[in-house]
Amino acid sequence: MALRVERAVLDEIANHARECAPRECCGVLLAEPDSAGVVTSILRADNAEPDDPTHRYLVDHRAQLAALDLEIEGRGETVGYYHSHPFGGPTPSPTDIAQAVPDTLYLICGLGNHEPHFAAWRIEGGTVVAVEVVAVAVLLTPDS
Repeated sequence: MALRVERAVLDEIANHARECAPRECCGVLLAEPDSAGVVTSILRADNAEPDDPTHRYLVDHRAQLAALDLEIEGRGETVGYYHSHPFGGPTPSPTDIAQAVPDTLYLICGLGNHEPHFAAWRIEGGTVVAVEVVAVAVLLTPDS
């Protein structure tokens, strides 16, 4: 399995990470109904982590509700979540793993060397499984 993301969306996540540094950024990965699961947009979220937003994140509930509204209205699908590691690589931390919801995709943007690096993963059967990140060109829909 691979996480397919439009190149422009990866750029947007990297920009979000840079804007939020030294705090971790976070948000929701979305796919349009006809995109075959390709991430076509994001919903930026406030990092609601109360104790250590430099090293942890908590997706603000308003972004999660907005994503649910898009799903209910048939205008989008939540593919997973993203966050950044402003000082490190895109490897999930022990906290990331401990707080992960099984079978949910997570994308990390690491800015440790000032250039964005991406990695995705999920928890399957209690095990961390790496998921390949594939950048794709902008998808054209029949209405484009």
